[in-house]
Amino acid sequence: SDGRLTGVEAFMLDFHHVPFPTSLVLSPRTITNYQLLFRHLFFAKHVERRLVGTWLDHQMIKELQPLRKALGPTYCLRHRMLHFMQNLVYYMMFEVIEPNWQEMERAILLSYQGGTTRNDTSKFQHHSQQQHTVDDVLTVHSEFLQRSLKECLLTNRDHIRILTKLMTTCLLFSDQMKRFIETTQIDDERNKLATEERQKRQRKVVDTGQMGSNREKRKIREMRASAQAARRARIKEQTERISREMNSESYKHMIRRFDEVFGSNLAEFMSQLMSDSDGRHHTHLSNLCTRLDYNEYVTRSMGL
Repeated sequence: SDGRLTGVEAFMLDFHHVPFPTSLVLSPRTITNYQLLFRHLFFAKHVERRLVGTWLDHQMIKELQPLRKALGPTYCLRHRMLHFMQNLVYYMMFEVIEPNWQEMERAILLSYQGGTTRNDTSKFQHHSQQQHTVDDVLTVHSEFLQRSLKECLLTNRDHIRILTKLMTTCLLFSDQMKRFIETTQIDDERNKLATEERQKRQRKVVDTGQMGSNREKRKIREMRASAQAARRARIKEQTERISREMNSESYKHMIRRFDEVFGSNLAEFMSQLMSDSDGRHHTHLSNLCTRLDYNEYVTRSMGL
């Protein structure tokens, strides 16, 4: 609210002094490009981790059976967001950066071996023959970096604009869910549940090793019945508290609004990917479309 950056927004890796001859490769322009790529990956991974944290919080509510139907829209929205972010991060890490890096290493290695093999299919093949100068190696490295930026959607203003909206929406949803967890005191109940689980394991050990009198066995049964009654009372009280919060108009409006915003942004993003992936020079967009919508459910449900 005061306009100051958070730690996640301000975090950046930098080289204050690049010694020679490394400076030939890591020029100021190259470092800036790496920083753009790092910031993009770092923020995407941060959003993914926040959604995973939301998923963990929701696991604590699943034992409240009367609320599972009412929480269905919330679970569904969280799952859609998590599916989008996990596949986006996987695409950038393992379908863009990793293979491009291996291709760059291969092209540079071939230069030291005096040429290419007969079946060379390197993306940098036209630079991998007779590379004996620093300029040739710099060209291969620059080509790797520009290709990675392009395939991570950082060179298309429309793609990065809508992608930023999607990730910001996911982050805001995680923030609201965290406030919901704090309001309903689910974290406190999580600690109580952990204590119950420890006591349950201890009782199990005692039961298996107990060979005493009937009086001792009756005491164990009473302790077990008391623990079960306390658990039922806790679940009932927690169900009523969460139900009051969920039935409020503000919560319902919040979930509907997040679903509308995320759905509209996702539809626009998928529409852009599908329209731009038709050309033979944009096969990476086709790969991303396939990963985000492998069974065409998203496009069908949005009428694309």
